[in-house]
Amino acid sequence: MSNIYRKSRFHDEKGNFVDIGNIHHAVPAFWSAIKKRVFGKRPLVPMISYRARREIAGLLTPETHMIEFGSGNSTPWFARRVQSLISVEDDPGWYEHVNRVLTSMQITNVDHTLRDEESYADVSGIADASLDFALVDGTDRAGCIKAVVPKLKPDGYLYLDNSDKDMTIPDGDLRRAEAALLEAVTARGGSVLYFSDFSPTNFFVEQGMLVRL
Repeated sequence: MSNIYRKSRFHDEKGNFVDIGNIHHAVPAFWSAIKKRVFGKRPLVPMISYRARREIAGLLTPETHMIEFGSGNSTPWFARRVQSLISVEDDPGWYEHVNRVLTSMQITNVDHTLRDEESYADVSGIADASLDFALVDGTDRAGCIKAVVPKLKPDGYLYLDNSDKDMTIPDGDLRRAEAALLEAVTARGGSVLYFSDFSPTNFFVEQGMLVRL
């Protein structure tokens, strides 16, 4: 999988080699990719870095209030670990699919909302400094980050997936999203942790970033 954006399956699109100690994640990534392609099966976990998932799991508690932009297999995984979850989706078919999954699993602590492009990043109904964690992995990531940062408590966390994308498009959504997030980190005196790692169903390395705000 070598091209001008990615040197190999073991590099993200910024050219970073997989995090040392996480090369073994290539094995579950490979087999989950095969299961997805051949059988259409996806694990009920966030489709983010294996290492990032471990880090995030350690941050979540039964008192955590969070929001995710982009619902999916991540939704029940998060819902079972937090007190409340706001989940925003803009694809009607996928929204109905996730609703069915939540119903079948008897999960009731999720406010799953379907939005159009205009209102996707609207969090005006959420009180400032009321959320502990945010996952940005959907549409208009730059807009979502700018909107949700004030809603996070001091020392709250935000995870931006695919922070290595749009490298040839300086004004692309992911490049603007990373810039907005780094600006927020500076303004709030936070910290940044990058992950260049494999993720479930993807047999190639991508980057994500977890920030404390």
